[in-house]
Amino acid sequence: MRLKAKVMMLKKNESMKLNNQKGFTLIEMVIVIVLISIIAGVAAMIILEGAKSYQKEVSYSDIHNQGRLAIERMAREIRMIRSATAADISTMTASNIVFNDVNGTNIQFSFAGNTISRSGNTLANNVQSMAFSYYQQDGTTVAGSAAEVWYVQISLTMVNAGETLPLRLRVHPRNF
Repeated sequence: MRLKAKVMMLKKNESMKLNNQKGFTLIEMVIVIVLISIIAGVAAMIILEGAKSYQKEVSYSDIHNQGRLAIERMAREIRMIRSATAADISTMTASNIVFNDVNGTNIQFSFAGNTISRSGNTLANNVQSMAFSYYQQDGTTVAGSAAEVWYVQISLTMVNAGETLPLRLRVHPRNF
Protein backbone atom coordinates (compact mmCIF):
# COMPACT_ATOMS: atom_id res chain seq x y z
CA MET A 1 0.00 0.00 0.00
CA ARG A 2 2.73 2.25 0.82
CA LEU A 3 4.22 1.63 -2.57
CA LYS A 4 0.91 2.31 -4.20
CA ALA A 5 0.61 5.63 -2.35
CA LYS A 6 4.08 6.65 -3.43
CA VAL A 7 3.29 5.84 -7.07
CA MET A 8 0.11 7.89 -6.88
CA MET A 9 1.97 10.73 -5.25
CA LEU A 10 4.60 10.63 -8.02
CA LYS A 11 1.91 10.64 -10.70
CA LYS A 12 0.22 13.59 -9.00
CA ASN A 13 3.50 15.52 -8.86
CA GLU A 14 4.21 14.73 -12.53
CA SER A 15 0.77 15.90 -13.61
CA MET A 16 1.23 19.07 -11.58
CA LYS A 17 4.55 19.65 -13.26
CA LEU A 18 2.97 19.20 -16.69
CA ASN A 19 0.17 21.66 -15.85
CA ASN A 20 2.56 24.26 -14.42
CA GLN A 21 4.89 24.38 -17.43
CA LYS A 22 5.27 27.82 -19.08
CA GLY A 23 4.95 28.27 -22.89
CA PHE A 24 2.60 28.92 -25.78
CA THR A 25 -0.01 26.60 -27.15
CA LEU A 26 -0.20 25.74 -30.81
CA ILE A 27 -3.34 27.87 -31.23
CA GLU A 28 -1.61 30.91 -29.74
CA MET A 29 1.33 30.46 -32.11
CA VAL A 30 -0.97 30.18 -35.15
CA ILE A 31 -2.87 33.34 -34.13
CA VAL A 32 0.40 35.27 -33.75
CA ILE A 33 1.63 34.09 -37.16
CA VAL A 34 -1.67 35.09 -38.82
CA LEU A 35 -1.59 38.56 -37.20
CA ILE A 36 2.03 39.15 -38.20
CA SER A 37 1.21 38.06 -41.77
CA ILE A 38 -1.67 40.55 -41.98
CA ILE A 39 0.49 43.40 -40.64
CA ALA A 40 3.34 42.50 -43.03
CA GLY A 41 0.93 42.41 -45.98
CA VAL A 42 -0.42 45.87 -45.21
CA ALA A 43 3.11 47.24 -44.74
CA ALA A 44 4.22 45.71 -48.05
CA MET A 45 1.30 47.35 -49.90
CA ILE A 46 2.19 50.74 -48.41
CA ILE A 47 5.86 50.37 -49.39
CA LEU A 48 4.90 49.20 -52.91
CA GLU A 49 2.65 52.24 -53.43
CA GLY A 50 5.47 54.51 -52.28
CA ALA A 51 7.88 52.88 -54.73
CA LYS A 52 5.36 53.24 -57.58
CA SER A 53 4.85 56.91 -56.73
CA TYR A 54 8.58 57.52 -56.70
CA GLN A 55 9.05 55.83 -60.09
CA LYS A 56 6.15 57.82 -61.56
CA GLU A 57 7.67 61.09 -60.31
CA VAL A 58 11.09 60.21 -61.72
CA SER A 59 9.52 59.46 -65.11
CA TYR A 60 7.48 62.68 -65.06
CA SER A 61 10.53 64.70 -64.03
CA ASP A 62 12.56 63.21 -66.87
CA ILE A 63 10.03 64.09 -69.58
CA HIS A 64 9.43 67.53 -68.05
CA ASN A 65 13.13 68.41 -68.07
CA GLN A 66 13.73 67.04 -71.55
CA GLY A 67 10.65 68.76 -72.99
CA ARG A 68 11.33 72.06 -71.26
CA LEU A 69 14.93 72.15 -72.46
CA ALA A 70 13.90 71.32 -76.04
CA ILE A 71 11.13 73.91 -76.23
CA GLU A 72 13.34 76.60 -74.64
CA ARG A 73 16.16 75.90 -77.09
CA MET A 74 13.79 76.10 -80.06
CA ALA A 75 12.22 79.32 -78.73
CA ARG A 76 15.60 80.96 -78.12
CA GLU A 77 16.73 80.25 -81.66
CA ILE A 78 13.41 81.12 -83.30
CA ARG A 79 13.60 84.53 -81.59
CA MET A 80 16.83 85.06 -83.57
CA ILE A 81 15.28 84.61 -87.08
CA ARG A 82 16.87 87.26 -89.26
CA SER A 83 13.72 88.47 -91.06
CA ALA A 84 10.21 87.50 -92.10
CA THR A 85 11.12 86.73 -95.68
CA ALA A 86 11.09 83.56 -97.75
CA ALA A 87 14.88 83.80 -97.95
CA ASP A 88 15.22 83.63 -94.17
CA ILE A 89 12.31 81.26 -93.40
CA SER A 90 12.66 78.74 -96.21
CA THR A 91 10.46 75.98 -94.74
CA MET A 92 7.52 76.36 -92.39
CA THR A 93 5.46 73.19 -92.04
CA ALA A 94 3.80 71.68 -88.99
CA SER A 95 6.70 69.31 -88.34
CA ASN A 96 9.61 71.27 -89.78
CA ILE A 97 10.99 74.80 -89.74
CA VAL A 98 14.12 75.94 -91.54
CA PHE A 99 15.41 79.49 -91.08
CA ASN A 100 18.50 81.72 -91.03
CA ASP A 101 19.39 83.42 -87.76
CA VAL A 102 20.91 86.90 -87.36
CA ASN A 103 24.40 85.45 -87.90
CA GLY A 104 23.36 83.83 -91.18
CA THR A 105 23.45 80.31 -89.74
CA ASN A 106 20.93 77.95 -91.30
CA ILE A 107 18.96 76.15 -88.56
CA GLN A 108 16.42 73.38 -88.97
CA PHE A 109 14.10 71.94 -86.32
CA SER A 110 12.20 68.82 -87.33
CA PHE A 111 10.11 66.07 -85.79
CA ALA A 112 10.24 62.46 -86.97
CA GLY A 113 9.30 59.27 -85.12
CA ASN A 114 9.61 60.21 -81.47
CA THR A 115 12.60 62.54 -81.85
CA ILE A 116 13.06 66.28 -82.27
CA SER A 117 16.19 67.16 -84.23
CA ARG A 118 18.11 70.40 -84.58
CA SER A 119 20.01 70.50 -87.87
CA GLY A 120 20.41 66.70 -87.82
CA ASN A 121 21.36 66.38 -84.13
CA THR A 122 18.94 64.91 -81.59
CA LEU A 123 17.41 67.56 -79.35
CA ALA A 124 14.84 65.43 -77.49
CA ASN A 125 13.50 61.87 -77.37
CA ASN A 126 10.24 60.51 -75.96
CA VAL A 127 8.20 62.98 -78.02
CA GLN A 128 4.71 61.80 -78.86
CA SER A 129 3.81 64.77 -81.06
CA MET A 130 5.17 68.16 -82.09
CA ALA A 131 3.71 70.88 -84.27
CA PHE A 132 4.75 74.33 -85.37
CA SER A 133 1.96 76.84 -86.00
CA TYR A 134 2.50 80.20 -87.67
CA TYR A 135 0.34 83.22 -86.86
CA GLN A 136 -0.02 86.77 -88.11
CA GLN A 137 0.29 89.85 -85.91
CA ASP A 138 -3.27 89.58 -84.53
CA GLY A 139 -2.28 86.25 -82.96
CA THR A 140 -5.24 84.28 -84.30
CA THR A 141 -5.00 84.36 -88.10
CA VAL A 142 -2.82 81.63 -89.56
CA ALA A 143 0.11 82.95 -91.59
CA GLY A 144 0.17 81.70 -95.16
CA SER A 145 3.67 82.85 -96.05
CA ALA A 146 6.93 83.80 -94.35
CA ALA A 147 6.17 87.51 -94.84
CA GLU A 148 2.99 87.16 -92.74
CA VAL A 149 4.64 85.36 -89.77
CA TRP A 150 4.55 87.30 -86.51
CA TYR A 151 4.38 84.42 -84.02
CA VAL A 152 5.62 80.84 -84.15
CA GLN A 153 3.84 78.52 -81.77
CA ILE A 154 5.56 75.31 -80.67
CA SER A 155 3.32 72.55 -79.30
CA LEU A 156 4.81 69.29 -78.15
CA THR A 157 3.70 66.34 -76.09
CA MET A 158 6.28 64.34 -74.18
CA VAL A 159 5.58 60.75 -73.10
CA ASN A 160 7.51 58.22 -71.00
CA ALA A 161 6.41 55.17 -68.98
CA GLY A 162 2.74 56.09 -69.20
CA GLU A 163 3.30 59.73 -68.21
CA THR A 164 2.24 62.40 -70.70
CA LEU A 165 3.18 66.08 -70.59
CA PRO A 166 1.85 68.64 -73.09
CA LEU A 167 3.92 71.82 -73.57
CA ARG A 168 3.12 74.90 -75.66
CA LEU A 169 4.99 78.13 -76.25
CA ARG A 170 4.36 81.07 -78.57
CA VAL A 171 7.46 82.94 -79.76
CA HIS A 172 7.82 86.31 -81.47
CA PRO A 173 11.10 86.70 -83.38
CA ARG A 174 12.89 89.90 -82.33
CA ASN A 175 13.66 91.20 -85.78
CA PHE A 176 10.09 91.31 -87.12
